[in-house]
Amino acid sequence: MTETETETETAPIRSKALKPLVAAGLALLVIVGFWYFRSPESTMIKAGMMAPELELPSGPSGAKARLSSFRGRPVLLVFFMSNCHICDTELPQVDRLHREFWRKGLVVLGVSVDNDYAARERFLREKQITFGILQDPNGEAVRQAYGSYQMPEAYLIDAQGKVDHVYIGSVKWRAPEVRERIEKLLPPPRNPAPTQ
Repeated sequence: MTETETETETAPIRSKALKPLVAAGLALLVIVGFWYFRSPESTMIKAGMMAPELELPSGPSGAKARLSSFRGRPVLLVFFMSNCHICDTELPQVDRLHREFWRKGLVVLGVSVDNDYAARERFLREKQITFGILQDPNGEAVRQAYGSYQMPEAYLIDAQGKVDHVYIGSVKWRAPEVRERIEKLLPPPRNPAPTQ
């Protein structure tokens, strides 16, 4: 058997052995990539940074609201779109937090990146969302300020405007660790004036 014939016979064996290795390597890359792009480390704005300003319309009249106008109170800023499956289940949970904590000082502010105003309004009605909603069709302002392209994406911001925590994708909003983070940012309760 010549050297050329031996090489020809071993080439398919090497090829068969490499296929599972290549497939495993690609699977690992996909898993690592998915984890990275769903982790807070993948965002442009990270915990400890000042939250970038947003100034967006808050209703059909076009009147604008600024994120910085809520300075002095902690803010849960949530980016979403009505046709996002995760947003469909997450926004009602966020609204429960809003109903529970707004009297204690938490501002929950949603930013819709929907193009379709009617679809967004229908979604908000069906889900009975009661917190304030700003509008950023196409998500251009959100992308420019926060580098956001994943929905939902949320930023818990302290009263001084600094990002305390970043949430991407599915979050258990009723989990004790989430509630503890929110509670530690709330102003202390005011004691009623003593009666004489």
